[in-house]
Parts: sequence; C-alpha cells; structure tokens
Amino acid sequence: MAKTVALTGDDLATTKIRPQSAMLQRGVVPSAELVPLQFRMPPQFVREFKQAALDRDLKLNELLNVVFQQFMKEGAHGK
Repeated sequence: MAKTVALTGDDLATTKIRPQSAMLQRGVVPSAELVPLQFRMPPQFVREFKQAALDRDLKLNELLNVVFQQFMKEGAHGK
C-alpha cells in the first residue's frame, strides 16, 4: 500500500506556475488553436489507424495530417 503524504497550504496553492515544457508535452500546436474534426469510421479501421499512430509514436491527428499531406503531394487521383 502506498504511503500517504500530509499536505500543507503551500501544496494546495493555485498560484504555482508550471514549467513551459510541462504545458506543451504532446504537440507543437496548443490545443486551444485546434478545431475539432469528427466523423465515423468502421471499428476495424479505427483499430488499425490507432495502432499505426502508436507504432510511429504519433498522436492520431498527427498521423492524419501526415497521411493527408502525402495524399495532396501525390495528387487527388493517385498520380
């Protein structure tokens, strides 16, 4: 069982400032600047897409962006 730690008033202060690195750990663009994109896909595709992102150490939106950029580079008709 984990030991309990006594808290003081200093531990509960809301004025603590976190280091910048702790605030932007996951991505380059802050979440406040992103726009939601929602659509439904078959469960098998979702599993495969999530696994592909995990295998490449990417977030889902990062993988989607990489794939879309490659698609645009090759052209809409696969040229």
